[in-house]
Formats: sequence, C-alpha cells, structure tokens
Amino acid sequence: MNRILASLLIIVSGITVRTAAQQLSSPLDFPVQLSGGFCDLRANHFHAGIDFRTKGTEGHALHAVKEGYISRISVSPWGYGLAIYITHPGDSLMTVYGHLQRFTGRITDLVKDKQYENESYTVDFSVEPGVLPVKQGDLIGYSGNSGSSGGPHLHFEVRDLRNNNLLDPLEYYKSRVPDTKKPQVKGLMIYPIEGKGVVNGSSHRQKIEFKNDPHENPVVSTVLEAWGETGLGIRAADRMDGTGFSYGIKDILQTVDSVETFRSYADRFSHEESRSINSYTDYAEWSRNRVFYIKTFVEPGCRLRMVASRHSGIINIDEERIYHIMITLSDIYGNTCRVPIQIKGKKQDIPPADTAGAHLMRWYDYNTFGSKGIRLNIPRNSLYDNVGMYYSSSSVKGYKSTVHTLHRIPVPLHRPAQLSIHIDSVYEPVMNEQLGIVKVSPGGYRSWIGGTYRDGWMDAEIYELGDYAVAYDASPPVITPVEPGKWRERKQIKIRISDDLSGISTYRGEIDGQYALFGFDGKNALLTYDFDSERIHPGYHRLKLSVTDRCGNRSVYGYALTW
Repeated sequence: MNRILASLLIIVSGITVRTAAQQLSSPLDFPVQLSGGFCDLRANHFHAGIDFRTKGTEGHALHAVKEGYISRISVSPWGYGLAIYITHPGDSLMTVYGHLQRFTGRITDLVKDKQYENESYTVDFSVEPGVLPVKQGDLIGYSGNSGSSGGPHLHFEVRDLRNNNLLDPLEYYKSRVPDTKKPQVKGLMIYPIEGKGVVNGSSHRQKIEFKNDPHENPVVSTVLEAWGETGLGIRAADRMDGTGFSYGIKDILQTVDSVETFRSYADRFSHEESRSINSYTDYAEWSRNRVFYIKTFVEPGCRLRMVASRHSGIINIDEERIYHIMITLSDIYGNTCRVPIQIKGKKQDIPPADTAGAHLMRWYDYNTFGSKGIRLNIPRNSLYDNVGMYYSSSSVKGYKSTVHTLHRIPVPLHRPAQLSIHIDSVYEPVMNEQLGIVKVSPGGYRSWIGGTYRDGWMDAEIYELGDYAVAYDASPPVITPVEPGKWRERKQIKIRISDDLSGISTYRGEIDGQYALFGFDGKNALLTYDFDSERIHPGYHRLKLSVTDRCGNRSVYGYALTW
C-alpha cells in the first residue's frame, strides 16, 4: 500500500511541476525572445537564468509572473543592479528580476527609505511576507540596463527554495519561444592525458580540423592516431529562431562504440557549484583566447551535478583498431547535432610526464608551498585535478616585491588559497595601507587583489595559480564633473569617478552637510543625483563629494550650486 501511495505521489508531483510550468505568465507585454540562456558559459560562472530581450531599449513594464510576495530587494552598481526577488509559497519557487531601470510605487519608497537610513546607494534587504504582496501580472518595475548588464534586457531566474537550486526558466516558456535550429559546432579539441596518452606522437592538446556538410553536420578531416588515455573537448553554441544570439548547450552525450562515456544535462545547479565551470571547460584556453571548450571528460575534483554520467569520459585506446566516438548535442526542444569522430588505435611510445622541478599538488589534499619571499596554502578539495606546479621568480621594476610565478599556465581554484608575499626591503618604503597584492597578466596588465599587511608580508586570497607581486597605489581617485553648467536645468548632477589601480572603495555625497543619495552606474563609472524637492529646497547649496579607493587614498570635490 505504501509503495502504491508513493508511486501516486510521484505521479502527482510530476503533474504539479508541469502545471506550475504552464502558470508562469510573461514578465513583459510583448512577445518573448531570448538574448541569453540558462547555463550559458561565463567567466568563472554559469549564467543563472535567461535573458529576455527588451527591443534594445529601457523602460518597459515588468510584471510578476505568478502570485506571491516580494521577499528581497537589492540595489548595486554591479551584478544584478536593481533587482526584485518574489517568493511563490504555493510551489516553493522564487523568481528573480534583474538589471531594472527603476522600481514602482511602494517598492521605490521602501528602497529609498532604506538607502537614506543606511546612507548608502547599495542596499540588499529582506522584506516580510505581508509587506509587498503581488498578484500575477502586477507591475513591479521597468526594464533597464543596471548593474553589470552589457545592454538593455531583463535577467530572469527561477529558483527552487526547497534546495536552493537554480532551474532552467525556459522550461516554463517553451511554448512562447519557437525554436527549430540545432546546435552548431565551432571547434574540436583532443587532450592526451599527460604521461598516460599520446595522439599523433604528441602528448599536447591538438585541435581537430573539420568542415560542415550541406546540412551543417561536422565532418572531421583530421587523422587521429592515439594510444593510451585521452579526452575530447568541443566548442559549440545553440541557436534560436529569429535571433542572432548564441546560447549554451542543454544536453551533451558522448559514446564510444555506442557505449555512453560522458553525459551532461544543464537543467539545474546551485550557486556553490557555479565556479565548477572552470573544470567543466578548458580553463587555460579560456584564459588565453577567451573561447570556451567544454571537456567531455570529468576531472576527479569536479563535483558538478549536471555532469550525470557514471563514467569519467576518458577514452582508453588500448587496441589497434578504429574507435567510433559520437558526440551528440541537443537543445531543450530536441534539435540535435551529431559529431562523429574516429580514432585509430596505434601503439606508440607515450612520453613520460614532465615532472622535473615540479611541486606535486594533489586535488583532494591540503597543499602548501614555500620559497624565498612566498608562502601558499591551498585548502582541501580546491583543485580539480593533480597539478605539478612549476615555480619561478623575477625582479620587475615598479613592484614592491619579486614577481612570483605559480605554474606555467593558469590553474583555477574552487576555493580561495591563502597567498603571502614578502615585501622587499630594498625598495623605498610607502604606507602599509597603500600596498596590495596584484595579479600580473601577459603584457604587464595588473589586477588588484589587495590583502592585509603583516610584519613585512602581504596576505591575500587568490582563486587562480598565476603571476603575483606586491604593488602600491598612492594615487587618489579622479573626480570629473559632467557638464556642471547644465545641472540646474536638468535637475540632475552627474559626476564621473575613476581610480588607476586598486579601484573605488567608497564614496559619499553631501548637500549642505547632509547625506545626498547618489546612484552609481559601475560600468560607466558615473554618479547621478536627482534633485529631491523633499530634501532640498530651491536656493543656494554647497555640494561635497568625497571618494576613497581601496588603499585609503581620498579625493574631495566641492561645488556651489543654485537650484
């Protein structure tokens, strides 16, 4: 009896999920088109939702897609910008609306009160269930381009509150978004496993040449002769009807001689898993060339649940015969692209792994490294695979320490490692607050990491093995008013702020000594204040703006204005 009841519950549960999917209405007043898909590949993360197109413009009405209540509101110069989170208690879902231009009515008032209470443009706060209830179709705001958005659109998410999973929102909108286009292959790669495999006499990765037939199916032209263990990688993108955008691949299946060896299905993930994209893809290729190759094999330290295969995906070539590999790419509609690859098993010498001078770090272990002027501590389960780390150092003008090279190629870390670098005493002293660790990229570009000064050392957290040094930032931020002669006419103040290295930490605007709410558009480095008749009255006023960078360098700008 209990088994029958359990089976009925499973069936009912499935029906409930499908019914709920049909009940999400459109957040927009015009036909749905997507500019971004769920699990699209991004730097260090998977795209957590879908992006609705908004005709390339801002200010379109946004509606709640289901009854519930606004449970969280956030405002930030980065990330989702202006965002609303709506909880739907009936089915334990939450929907998220990001990059808004502005909120509406009571939401606007609540946010503004919170900003003045905290004296901060950036706010992120929870809302009690009875404060802002919404019905399906209620107006909640207007579409925009706030935060880290690369253009006007609505970022939309569906979350399962029972397990904090992010779900593919397209499951709820398939009937509104027609699609007959299959995924397209843009590149193929083969990866002999160092010390265990060889392809065409080499133990290094190689691109696989191919061309498309008249039906846009890839036909491989490269002759592949291999022995030992190897893996494959694919660069691909999905397409949709009526747009020129590219999207991620929903379903990837690899078979060897008709036997499944790898499967990934992008229907859900958690924020904690998102950084695993750096194992799911070829991180070195992304770092160097800014293209993503998805690896159809699994590193031992990757715990990404969407990789559902029971196998590692590694192909073991141990017989002198033809191995028939098929990689099948499918989208949510079942549009499919198949990539046949043949590997000829040919016995050949496998070059041993080059471990001379390397410091072995195991993916499952706590790893430490130390040399003159540097200490590195990597927590357990931070690496995705074993690494034979090569270390070197060099003196470069303009830094307060030696430049330390941690490995020859970039290696991602799932959890942050603790890096300590000693400050070289031969350099002229500066204030400790002006020091910070930087990541040095090819061409000398420096990314500020920061850190804490400790008895001649700088300590900081890093997420990648690479080149690091201690730099200093003694230059204050730059404050540039934008057409101040037109502020009175436009009833709006615009000021651009920038910093040459460590980046902006805080800013504060005051009018007549009282806090003034300046919005901050981070990607354009633009501060904006709209004259607020409730807080300032027509007449003569004194504006003061102070801006501080992450090293404590401070700039102050003053201006007398009449409104």
